[in-house]
Amino acid sequence: MSKERVYVLAPVRKVTEDQADQIAKHVESLHKQGARVFNPIDDAPQDDATGYNIVMTELNFLHKAAEEGGRVDILWNLGGEPSEGSRVDIGMAVALGLDLNLVGVFNEESPTGPQLAYRIIRSVDREMPQLQKIIQKIKKDRRAVVDWDIDMLWEDQEWQRIYLGLTLGCWAQNPNIRIKLGKLMGIDPADKKSYPKVIREMERVRVFVPKPRGESY
Repeated sequence: MSKERVYVLAPVRKVTEDQADQIAKHVESLHKQGARVFNPIDDAPQDDATGYNIVMTELNFLHKAAEEGGRVDILWNLGGEPSEGSRVDIGMAVALGLDLNLVGVFNEESPTGPQLAYRIIRSVDREMPQLQKIIQKIKKDRRAVVDWDIDMLWEDQEWQRIYLGLTLGCWAQNPNIRIKLGKLMGIDPADKKSYPKVIREMERVRVFVPKPRGESY
C-alpha cells in the first residue's frame, strides 16, 4: 500500500523561529507516521525566477494526493503579511476535492489583512456549494480570466488568489482549460517572482506538464 500523501500548507516567508519550529515538528511527526510529505519550503524550488515551477511542483503533488486519497494539513498564519501562496493553495485543494485539516493557527489574537480563505477553511462545508458552482463553471467554460491586483489588502483581492487556485485545480484535471491574465492593477516588478508571471507562462502552456524536483517526497 502506498504511503498517504500529505501536503503541509504553512507559512514559507517571514516565518518566526517559533513558527518554523512548530512546522518542523509537525512535518517530523508525519514522517514518523509514514506519510509522503510535501513541505513547500523544502520540496518546491523556492529559487525559481518567476514562481511557475514552484506552482507546478505544488500542483503536481496536490493532484496526486487527490487521486490517492491524501489530505492537506494546514498551519495558518492569521497575522503578519498575508500570504498569497496560502490562498492559492486553498483554492487548488478545494478544486481537487482534498480534505482540509486545520492543525494550528499562528497569531490568532492579532489577525491582519483579509481572511476569506481562513473562513473557508473553518466552514468549508458551508462554503462548498457556492465554490462548487464556480468550479463547475470553470470546467464547463474551459477557460478562466484572472484579474489581478498586485496588492492584497481587501477580500476581493484575496479572492483573486483563491480563484486562481480554483482554476489551477481544474486545469490539473483538464489541461484543455485555458487560463488567461485579465486586468492587472499595480506594478509587477520584473526581478521578482509573482503570480502574474505564472499566469503568463501558463498562457503559453498547452498541456499540464509539471516540473517537480523529484519523487523523493
